[in-house]
Amino acid sequence: MAGTTAPVEVEPDLDHTGNDAAAATADSEVRQSTRGFIATMAAIALVALAALVVGGVSWTNLRAEQAAQSRDEQILETARQVVVNLVTLRHQSVDEDIQRVADGTTGPFRDQFTSASGNFGDVLNQGQVESTGEVKEAGLVTSDDEHAVVLAAVTSTVKNTEAPDGEIRVYRMKVSLDSVDGNWLVSDVEFVA
Repeated sequence: MAGTTAPVEVEPDLDHTGNDAAAATADSEVRQSTRGFIATMAAIALVALAALVVGGVSWTNLRAEQAAQSRDEQILETARQVVVNLVTLRHQSVDEDIQRVADGTTGPFRDQFTSASGNFGDVLNQGQVESTGEVKEAGLVTSDDEHAVVLAAVTSTVKNTEAPDGEIRVYRMKVSLDSVDGNWLVSDVEFVA
């Protein structure tokens, strides 16, 4: 058999631009998808960071507010106790009563009170004085970490040789307090109208 040769058809050059365009489009879509993913992740990270910052600031503010509230409660408690001690004095326990007042005070006020306490004790003993006090209302005027001012409405029932059944007395006091070694102490007391 003689060799027959079949004609071979030669394909004309294929236009690869269609395939190249499809490949380019696919590449572009992948790049856009990647960019979109990166942008989304960056936005999520930014929102998370903002939430952390806002949460941190809120937490710090909350802690500061709680600390200020606790400080103010201590101030009011100290002012109430010292004011009650000032108007609760008995001739039977004069030394202890005077010491209790002195323990809650500081500075020049303490010095004045303790220097006058000897004469004060004599007056209590001579008049057989028994005074019992109570704070009706107390409120902060100002406060910071070092100094505070409190207004207090106080009553006391005073019994003595002239009033054996007792007399009720009403006082309004402006009480200044200072923080001394982490404790609030009264540094001044003024009687106000």
